[in-house]
Amino acid sequence: MRISTNWQFWQMERAIGQASDRLSLWQRRVSTGRRIEQPSDDPVGSVHALAIRQSLQQIEGYGRNIREARLFLQATEQALADIGALLGEARQIVTQGANDTIDADARDALIQQIRHLKERLMQLGNQRVDGERSLFSGQKVNTPSFNLSGGVLTYVGDGNPLLVNIAPDRAIPMNFTGAARIADLYNKLTDIENHLLTGDSDALSRIDLRDIEAFQSEFHRYRGEMGVRLRELENYETLYAARREQLQANLAEIEEIDLTEAISQLRQQELSYQAALQVFTRVQAINLFDFLRGG
Repeated sequence: MRISTNWQFWQMERAIGQASDRLSLWQRRVSTGRRIEQPSDDPVGSVHALAIRQSLQQIEGYGRNIREARLFLQATEQALADIGALLGEARQIVTQGANDTIDADARDALIQQIRHLKERLMQLGNQRVDGERSLFSGQKVNTPSFNLSGGVLTYVGDGNPLLVNIAPDRAIPMNFTGAARIADLYNKLTDIENHLLTGDSDALSRIDLRDIEAFQSEFHRYRGEMGVRLRELENYETLYAARREQLQANLAEIEEIDLTEAISQLRQQELSYQAALQVFTRVQAINLFDFLRGG
């Protein structure tokens, strides 16, 4: 049975079209480095790639939370360190003031030092993270943490934790919830100031020194708690960095090509395309010869 010329042309055009499509596919893959451009290229791989991307997005979300928590916790840790240094100075002042032999000028100098410490403490207590949010106000981040009225400092934050999720099953407070103790410390410094003014060395040595030492121990503990949380953030960051690297490698394995293999495939498709064109040219010549012979 004779095969019609039209059918031959249709078959050759179809073969050339397929070869051209394959050639274009591998040209794109070599150019972009991607194996999957649309889900139909690899339905199963596309599903896996989508799941990996969702995991990466989740990790990025936890990463943002960790960075936010670190901002607060580092500022808090530094503030508590500054308060610790302030308490060390207050202890020296109390110790010197409890000495009955100091003269009036020396006592006045100690009073001025205590007043300066109170100003510093007030500044530390009302500082704002990133220039906007109050560090010690709890969830009332848009309001000052402390208010001074009649020489008495009052905590006006709510003391509630600012919880942040750093893992599916882990949330930590990124703020210090015991900030009311800063007001107590300020008012203790006022007591010391008054005892220096009246020359009450007994209260300074028997009450104030003991209280300041207790504050020192307390705020040292608070600072340690902030350090523990910061180390936990670092541990999670290390974990997420390793997990991110693994997921990205898995995603690359699914979506990206092996360049050496892709170039080899491209060359093969170029040869196949050229071969199809040559066959088509020969078929055209044969059919033309038959036509000139009269069929």
